[in-house]
Amino acid sequence: MTADNFAASCPSSTDEASVRRIRKRPLYRLVSQDELGSIDPNMFPESPRSVDGMARRVSETTERAPMSQSASVPTPWNNTTLLQTHITSLRLEADLYPMRLILARLIAHPQHNKKGLFNNPVDAEALGLVDYHKIITEPMDLGTVKRRLHGLSYKSRSEVAREIRLVFTNAMNYNPPHNIVHKCAKELLAQFDEYNMGLPPCVAVSDQVCQVVEKHEPTNQTSASAAAPLKRRRSSSMSLTFMGPHSCDSCMGKICPLCKQGCLKQEPSLLVCQGRHCGGAKIRKGSIYYLTPDGCRQYCERCFTSLPPVLSQPSAGDAPLYKQYLLKRKNNEEIVEDWIDCTTCGVSVHTVCAMHNSSADATKSFTCPTCNVPDALGATKDDSSSESRSEDGYTFVSGSETPIPISDVASGKMELSSESLQECAISSFIQKKVRDRVQGVPNAGKTVNIRIISDSDRHFKVPEVIRKHFRMVTEADEVVQPPVKVSYRQKAIAMFQKIDGLDVCVFCMYVQEYDGNDEYGSDLGGKVKASHAKRVYIAYIDSVEYFRPRECRTQVYQEILVSYLATARKRGYETAQIWACPPSRGNSFVFWNHPASQRTPTLERLVSWYHNALGQSVDYGVVADVKSLYETDFEKTLMKSGNRTSCGRVLCPPLFEGDYWIEEAVRLHDANISRNMKIRSPTEVCVWHVTPLKAEELDPCPSIQMATLIKDRIMTHPSSVPFRRPVNAAALKLVRYHDIVKEPMDLGTIYSRCVVGEYQVLSEVVQDVRLMVANAMKFNPAGHFVCLKASEVLDLFFQELSSLVKIWSAIDGSDAQSWEAYSNMSMGLDVALEMPQPETSKNSSILIEDDRSSDGSRSTVSTSSAQSSSPSTTEQATVPMNNPGTPAPPAPAKIVPPKRGRGRKPLPNKKCELLEDSSEAIKQRMVGNDLWLVDKNLPTPPKRVGGKKSRKRRRNSVESAVEDPLPTKRQQSWLGEDVAESVRIRRTTLFTCSLVPKASMTEKEAEKLQAFQEYTRSFNTEQMTLPKKSSPITESRHAFLELSQLRRLEFNTLRRAKYSTAMLIYHIKNEDASGVVPVCTSCSKHIENVMWHKVKVGTEKPIGTKVIRAPQPTKSQWIAGELCVECHQQRTQAEQEEYIPIPVSLKVK
Repeated sequence: MTADNFAASCPSSTDEASVRRIRKRPLYRLVSQDELGSIDPNMFPESPRSVDGMARRVSETTERAPMSQSASVPTPWNNTTLLQTHITSLRLEADLYPMRLILARLIAHPQHNKKGLFNNPVDAEALGLVDYHKIITEPMDLGTVKRRLHGLSYKSRSEVAREIRLVFTNAMNYNPPHNIVHKCAKELLAQFDEYNMGLPPCVAVSDQVCQVVEKHEPTNQTSASAAAPLKRRRSSSMSLTFMGPHSCDSCMGKICPLCKQGCLKQEPSLLVCQGRHCGGAKIRKGSIYYLTPDGCRQYCERCFTSLPPVLSQPSAGDAPLYKQYLLKRKNNEEIVEDWIDCTTCGVSVHTVCAMHNSSADATKSFTCPTCNVPDALGATKDDSSSESRSEDGYTFVSGSETPIPISDVASGKMELSSESLQECAISSFIQKKVRDRVQGVPNAGKTVNIRIISDSDRHFKVPEVIRKHFRMVTEADEVVQPPVKVSYRQKAIAMFQKIDGLDVCVFCMYVQEYDGNDEYGSDLGGKVKASHAKRVYIAYIDSVEYFRPRECRTQVYQEILVSYLATARKRGYETAQIWACPPSRGNSFVFWNHPASQRTPTLERLVSWYHNALGQSVDYGVVADVKSLYETDFEKTLMKSGNRTSCGRVLCPPLFEGDYWIEEAVRLHDANISRNMKIRSPTEVCVWHVTPLKAEELDPCPSIQMATLIKDRIMTHPSSVPFRRPVNAAALKLVRYHDIVKEPMDLGTIYSRCVVGEYQVLSEVVQDVRLMVANAMKFNPAGHFVCLKASEVLDLFFQELSSLVKIWSAIDGSDAQSWEAYSNMSMGLDVALEMPQPETSKNSSILIEDDRSSDGSRSTVSTSSAQSSSPSTTEQATVPMNNPGTPAPPAPAKIVPPKRGRGRKPLPNKKCELLEDSSEAIKQRMVGNDLWLVDKNLPTPPKRVGGKKSRKRRRNSVESAVEDPLPTKRQQSWLGEDVAESVRIRRTTLFTCSLVPKASMTEKEAEKLQAFQEYTRSFNTEQMTLPKKSSPITESRHAFLELSQLRRLEFNTLRRAKYSTAMLIYHIKNEDASGVVPVCTSCSKHIENVMWHKVKVGTEKPIGTKVIRAPQPTKSQWIAGELCVECHQQRTQAEQEEYIPIPVSLKVK
């Protein structure tokens, strides 16, 4: 008997009921062998291999590519028992998949299962049902069925159906017929019977799984069901729709003999909109989107319309991107699993089912697993390898809830297993704690292995925004800028579990360890204080739902986090920081393409998860204290004289790559720069403000004085029209502009930088003005109109600056006549000169010509001298009431509580002690005094003075067009204050954990210290120094996600998770193996930076109500391709539109 015709040889019913079952089938994408019959492989002698997946294209060019010799992948199929278990799991997973769809409908039924009536076990004691367990001898609920079904604990569909019926029959037997529970159970039972009747036949036939696997024998038999007339069932809101047999140019109607399934779809490359409206949401299928030529950013149609003509770049040195150069594409790519042909029997199988590594093994010499099975199936055990067999190894098997010894499934040593990866002291300690944590199922902990799959030195550059607006203090009390580059050591901790004899990676955590070895711009007089020394950062945590037993998943994942923090404390680290940020729906942190049944955690659920995990760490004595990042580093920033240096800048919090506050600071800075550059200005007439400067009308701050001079005295001049805003090279068709001009500059940018306090001294402002003029002279030929205007603007600038210098010299009593005497004057926003006060407030309206508009509309930009003359410091901001010439300060804003909960008094919360009620105490500590974050009865606090104004946009209002971009007085610490407000709103998600015990401890704290020493007793401190090891694909999560999308390594099903884990282990052990870097299909060279991927559009044939016959072989006209930039440019315009750019970060060693 062969694996190909095993299902056909089993008895099957052909009575009228079976025919009715075939005609009423639900939506089921996985086509079984009974639907299309056992197709003779000789029917398709010219069937090409699949050209959809990238892994196939990489393998076809591996022999031609200049890559180092890679080791072949050891196959595990020389073990007959392991192969039998593998095929059993493949077919059982396909059989039970439609039951998941039915169960999901029953659990979420809106009418008969409201509020999860049948989803949880009946609590007879709480409900007062004394006789419940006497009447119901076998309780069952849909939640228990779901847990067992997703864990593949059932052996057949009939077992699932029996327990689902048991849920409803129990309710009907206990409750009388007139009871609502009885009626709902009766309706759901009828609904389930209707669903179950329309299911396609089992791929394992007769609810049995494969027991023996032998070699293939080609067959020409075709089942009658393949040619039987099939009717389409009418779809409704609560019914499953039928879809008939599938045939496309990729599968050609073939059926895999291992899993008994046909063409299986895969997820195409991830497309995430990075516009401001979507906020990282996934681009919908079939919609139009736009992407940059390098493939790094994508935008949906809605966000594309609101993009500016010039897109901002992540770094200042990059060339700008123009909106008109974005590529327009449609998200209609369809990708299916690769097929591979056996050279022995000619049968096509899925590469995932065969566990075939296309990048290492030759495709032309492939032999399917069933052809590699020894002839003597009875002698499957190899006693000679018993010495290398693990004595305490166990594995879960599909169809059972209890693990079995690994020797019963696989004999000998497995090459691609987690045990073959290097083990260290940290992984051994975490593994021991995790195995001790798994309880309830005997030997379940012995199926788990913990390994550190990456340990490498990395660094990141601190954004210039942080270095300009924040400061650090050394141990010698010297104020210095933040470092230029921060170095750290990154580790990736992965958990593997044995399922069906193969490893499945179910959990991964990336952590960053900072030792304070940072690179500063200048020599420090002393070390930076302890807050920036020894610290760790929990960067990313991701998991998939395949861990067994399922009820222990949360406890095991939390144990990994707690045990790692324990090792970090033993190694001398003092603080740990966590940002609880769930991924957006459809996005991934580490694992590509999660199971559809796995829910994305909400923010509240994720924060609660960390509360429990850190509460457990407090119980073990690992964490001494837990506070919010706002309380430790930002709370004093919003105070009058706290958390600031002598120069007025805010003290820099600890720096971590990818941390929230760093990204928020950059975002707020860019938003302020963009807002100040958008000055509404008239276009009809240009009137130059020729009145002389008056000291009474100037702001005391020199930086604001320079901003006013540029806006009111320079930008109002007709010669400044070409220099008011950045040059739009795309609109002006200046092709070589950014090749010639490396540092663009304009008056709007200079004005914005003066407003936000970017400049340190006056000479930097003059340098940028000269740079703007030099750029114009450099790009345009001598005598050009722009060159003449640039000379006029430069002369005008120094003329107006000399007038301002006279005012400065009159104030300080010096005889300075040139600006060079004030070149080192501080441009900080907190600097204030003793300017004379005006007698009356005057408003001056200026007209500025705007070259962007052509409708002739005009607007007015009014500047108020009363606002500009406000003091610089917070202490001086209070206006004296006895001054009749000064307008009275506005009345304080009335705090109005929200409508929800009005009239109800908040319940007083009992203060919990951290060492006693750890989880609840952590929740209270994270909220602090901001109870309005969790209690909607309380009003939100009033915004700080000078904060962001919440104003509504009025399209037809004149006031909105003439609004002053400087409504309030800024301080030099404005960015730190804005970031502090953002952190305050998210304070419950930013954890700061102290790993250092207090100097003077109480009795309870001493007990926790003793508990920590007992918890870490098994940690081997002698092997704390680990050899640095790193694989290119695990150095960062982005690299692993990039490889997963390139090779289609998905985790949405168990069969794909096994295959992806095997490929992960293979590339970790073979760092120089091929298949990591894509290869151009045209020139056979490795692709760097950008890969142009040819999009495959679906070609599925529509299925009608007529008789469906066996599919006929057709030759595919579509040819796959991955091109480098040079080969893509050689294609025609029509051919180039078939490709999309994908960034490539992996390099060839």
